[in-house]
Amino acid sequence: MPNMTHPHKKGRTISDLPTEVLDIILTKLPFVDTIRSSAVCSSWNSATTQAPLCPQTPWLMLPSDQEDDFTTRRFFNLAENKVYKMKNVFEGLGNDVWCVGSSHGWLVILDDEANPHLFNPFSRVQIQLPLFTNELANVNNLRKSFITKAILLADPSRSNDFVVVMIYDYDFASRLAFYKQGDKTWTKLVGANQDYCDIICHDNQLYALADNRSVEVWEFQSSPTKIMSIEPSILPKDVDKFPRNNNISTKFYLVKTSNDDVLFIERFIGNFVNAQGLVVDESYLLSSDDTQPLVCPYRTKMFFVFKLDFKQKRWEKMESLKDQSVFLG
Repeated sequence: MPNMTHPHKKGRTISDLPTEVLDIILTKLPFVDTIRSSAVCSSWNSATTQAPLCPQTPWLMLPSDQEDDFTTRRFFNLAENKVYKMKNVFEGLGNDVWCVGSSHGWLVILDDEANPHLFNPFSRVQIQLPLFTNELANVNNLRKSFITKAILLADPSRSNDFVVVMIYDYDFASRLAFYKQGDKTWTKLVGANQDYCDIICHDNQLYALADNRSVEVWEFQSSPTKIMSIEPSILPKDVDKFPRNNNISTKFYLVKTSNDDVLFIERFIGNFVNAQGLVVDESYLLSSDDTQPLVCPYRTKMFFVFKLDFKQKRWEKMESLKDQSVFLG
């Protein structure tokens, strides 16, 4: 009887997974697992750069430990309750890299000479931006105080038409400037207010919060165009408990949530708080019997949170964040 053999059938591997199925999987993975998936094979690596990412819990960039060198950074992943240490992150950018913002997994940083860069700490890709020149600011001022915040309106890994927007201080006012991919210089945003405190990206549009609590929405597809203005909210009566004076200060934030809501948050800070948690006057720190002033650190006393009603173009007061949380600096 002849020996019957079956021809060898080549088994299918994980790299043969249909693209449609892989895309569905990638949209449900946390960021760390997406990074790991990109190392499986070339087809998975390509898919991870194209598939839309699911909403991610923000990572916090922490100061380095004393034993770390100046190129090492630590990142805290709240979802895993884990700290990742990355070595040689800013290698070649100087000894004192200064971060002025982050968006879409990219950092906006300034090197030792105040040259701005976009930097992805995971892929290590760098994109140098034009120097924002200002005759009134020296290098140290440019690095540490001139630029208040910078954001990206699109992910440079997925778009060749990204925009960077920043808040910068000039002549005792906080103004806006932007850089579009391919430009040679930064451009000041003409026609806007002259005092801004926060900016975010929502639906590829710029939301800019002014000190008077008004919000402007800007479109950048062609030339910058203001497409919507939202007037300041009527504050609750509880605000009267915290009068504006030297003992109480406020800070405003715009926040985009994982549910695609836009929030306006007002934070009330007691500049000097005693051991009982009461806001005190600065004169409380030193009496005639004291040789050393008391240490009374500041403390956040209250938040007011409003959600934007896009149809009505007005803010609605929220009583609870429910199952969401926000990071505020």
